[in-house]
Amino acid sequence: MSESDTASMLQFALDLADEADEISMRYYRGELGTEQKRDGSLVTLADKEVEAHLRARIEGRFPEHAILGEEEGLTREGASARWVLDPIDGTHGFARALPVWATLIGLERDGVFEVGVASAPALGTRWWAGRGLGAYRADLPARGHAGTRIHVSDVATIEEAQILYGSYELTVDSWPGTDALFRQAWRTRGLGDFWGHCLVADGSAEAMLEGTISPWDIGALIVIVEEAGGRLTDNDGVATIDAGHCITTNGALHDAVLQGLQQPS
Repeated sequence: MSESDTASMLQFALDLADEADEISMRYYRGELGTEQKRDGSLVTLADKEVEAHLRARIEGRFPEHAILGEEEGLTREGASARWVLDPIDGTHGFARALPVWATLIGLERDGVFEVGVASAPALGTRWWAGRGLGAYRADLPARGHAGTRIHVSDVATIEEAQILYGSYELTVDSWPGTDALFRQAWRTRGLGDFWGHCLVADGSAEAMLEGTISPWDIGALIVIVEEAGGRLTDNDGVATIDAGHCITTNGALHDAVLQGLQQPS
């Protein structure tokens, strides 16, 4: 896409995020109608309503686009443009009234993510990026979709790095060198889900590890991380949302983190 096309799509995605925030905050700390899905994960009325709303808005404007969402799966497989949606990333925390959850909205065209928005209204913060347009953060409400441009840190050694992770058990079970890497790092914290990746993008941490993820967990985030100067890849350094795991870093530490994770314990 041209920069003008990307900017237009980004503005649409930001409008969608405004609407999603309004819906999700009506449920937050209220009646959630929480259910357990077949895979053991939770779903709430907010997850269902937000995704249904986003799908209806996208289909109304771009009926030729595919949509992949956590709750309703994939429509129009094979389309050149695909929206990837997570209506509530961090549903378990949302269900327990934690503020660390977000609506994730990503647009992929011909295999490249061009637009990403991560809106966390309970945290009062939104992150977003457009390919070639930079990555941004703003306090909510973000009037006029104006934000501050963000960039990853320039920390270049593990000993100076703050490393984040999602589930500790899933992380250590995924990589044999996790504990050794953690002990080498300056600091580690379990700040999971979308938040860890966004904290790397805005320079507050140097790495974020997720041992088990789905495509909708990071579709919106990969362009935010990359436009901020970082990397989000699989174990082999490939930028993908389909590996079932991911490693996000500030770029300067990426090879060292990948190598450290694979070292025998």
